[in-house]
Amino acid sequence: MLYRLFILLFSFTLFSQEYEITSENIEIDTELNTINYEYNVIFKSDEIFFTADSLKLNQKNESFIAYGSPIKIKFFDGLEFIEGEAEKLEIDTEILKLSKNVSIIKSGNKINSENMTIKLSNDKS
Repeated sequence: MLYRLFILLFSFTLFSQEYEITSENIEIDTELNTINYEYNVIFKSDEIFFTADSLKLNQKNESFIAYGSPIKIKFFDGLEFIEGEAEKLEIDTEILKLSKNVSIIKSGNKINSENMTIKLSNDKS
């Protein structure tokens, strides 16, 4: 619970929406401007939910990388929620990249790949 409260006090601009990250261990590096989350990492927002083994948040370029065996993910593609898994997840601005043993289910169809890139923004401009 302490970690949850601590994280909510920081203001990040990775997304225009609020999100919450919890984990068993958190390491903050003020020199590198990074936060490392380890063990039972849970990421929650309105559009993305995932569990991972570790997550590294880079505040300089507003991106992060998560690793898991596997990462379980659920995200909104603008039309529906899609569930899947992968061993590596990267989010940079509005791009979601899944890699290593990627498997997702969309509209009842299972899609497998080694790499998958998904544009999260439904901005049509």
